[in-house]
Amino acid sequence: MSKPQNPRAEFDRLMQQCNHASVRELAWAVGSSPLLSNTSESAMLNADFFNVAWQERVDWLHELDASSEQIAGLCAHLESGSKRLGKRFERLIWYWFEQHPAWSIQKSNWVISDSERTIGEFDLIALNHETGENWHIELACKFYLSTRKTRQWSDWKGTNVQDDLQHKMDKLKQQLNLSHHPASIEQLKANDIQIHRRAGWLKGWFFHHFRDISSPIQPRLAERHCNVGWWCTQSEWHAWMSQSSGGWLELSSLEWLQPVHAIEHAPQSAAHIAQRWMSTPLDKAQMLAQVIEIDQKRVEVSRGFVVQDDWPGLHHRQ
Repeated sequence: MSKPQNPRAEFDRLMQQCNHASVRELAWAVGSSPLLSNTSESAMLNADFFNVAWQERVDWLHELDASSEQIAGLCAHLESGSKRLGKRFERLIWYWFEQHPAWSIQKSNWVISDSERTIGEFDLIALNHETGENWHIELACKFYLSTRKTRQWSDWKGTNVQDDLQHKMDKLKQQLNLSHHPASIEQLKANDIQIHRRAGWLKGWFFHHFRDISSPIQPRLAERHCNVGWWCTQSEWHAWMSQSSGGWLELSSLEWLQPVHAIEHAPQSAAHIAQRWMSTPLDKAQMLAQVIEIDQKRVEVSRGFVVQDDWPGLHHRQ
């Protein structure tokens, strides 16, 4: 199969063509741009890896989307695990490797312990049949908001501010070194597994405060085509967006892994949402997507988080 001249445009087209939400989620988990570039510091799977990954399997994705039996199998696989978004993301990647003729999963969520305590857990160990190499891959899907206009990872927070990009990268580094621990070496040997490559599979979005979105400063090592959105407080939404055009969709967490042009519920006006929030303040951050109609198709034009007026991350901007 020849490579498309513009992989991102071709990937967007694929996402629009998929009819089933679970297939769109799977395609996004594999083919979307990673958050960070691959360097000796970050050890990430890079954009080229993911471009090749979905391009090589695009026909299979279309076949999966057209088969009610295979769709049922994918949905059952996803529903068999935790409802948490991170775990759903992991199961999407496991399904990808399980169904790929060039790979076999050796271990997933493999907990390593010694006689006294748990040492760590391998998210995924997969054998590449073409090279004979075992890959240790750590999986994560993250959504980080810029709390200062800087490139420092510590200034990029999750809606739960205990989670930030610096903490995640430190944890990923620790996880990717797990195979060097004596307990891991012993158990890998007992299972006749040798680790040849180690990398993070990190997807998600970066969100800039709406006042900074016209001249955003990305975090250090951000991948060139990573997903970028905006964020604002509930009070700022009233002033900023209540007169905006287009429709808005309030997304549940399980809708964060697919493009909103395919979500079925009807969009609302920004003014309608603002009026409702006046009587019912937010109790947690809400992701929204702005959509417009083009050629009778719904197209997403922006995506962002609205956070509570007392969101703890706000003190970083003061």
